[in-house]
Amino acid sequence: MSRYNRKGPDSVSIAGMAIFGALAVVLTTISQAIGLNFPVVPYLQFDLGEIAILLAFFIFGPLPAFVAAFIEFATLMAIGVNVAFFGPELKLIAVLSSLVGLWAGLALVHRGRSPTMGRAVGLGTGLGLGLRAAAMTLPNYLIIIYLYSLAGIIGYVSSAFKTILGVSLTDANALVFILGMTAVFNALQFAFVSAVAYGIVNLPQVRNTRAAGKRLWILTYLQPRAAAAVAVAVT
Repeated sequence: MSRYNRKGPDSVSIAGMAIFGALAVVLTTISQAIGLNFPVVPYLQFDLGEIAILLAFFIFGPLPAFVAAFIEFATLMAIGVNVAFFGPELKLIAVLSSLVGLWAGLALVHRGRSPTMGRAVGLGTGLGLGLRAAAMTLPNYLIIIYLYSLAGIIGYVSSAFKTILGVSLTDANALVFILGMTAVFNALQFAFVSAVAYGIVNLPQVRNTRAAGKRLWILTYLQPRAAAAVAVAVT
């Protein structure tokens, strides 16, 4: 395991939590302002803020990423951004479930032979988007059924379903289609932010960056065996 995992977050990681938590709020606010709505279910919006959370994960590790997610949640609640449809709460569930899946993917690749960042992020993204889609189904179901009337939701999204998918929503099929497309949205959201965050950390300028003498957390986590093998060979 990495030095970070043994000793816990140092001052650099703590600073990273605050910085990337604040950056997530800024990017989320920008996303709200420009209105990146999902065309099929227009009340869902793509959120650039998660890119900052994933950067915290790749650069500093899981704990700073989780803390940054809670910092963003608390800030959004305090300033009243993204509050419709229990926005901050749903966003927190989505982000945490995605991070758990991503972490699981990295752990699985870490245990295998020749772990690489690309393979780890690919598997982690797949697990993350699957877990996220599943985790978001129940709260969205409860909101549609108990907070807002199904008839009202149908009236709001029926035009988009008909125009884009050619599907006519009825009382019998609406819930399945809406929840299904909500799961698709969540999968697309995480796939997009994961690809962007991975693209950033995979840049040579970023990969070779050493904050306070430390490599990126994801590189340290995935390559301890290779480093140990080199050390033994040199000895």
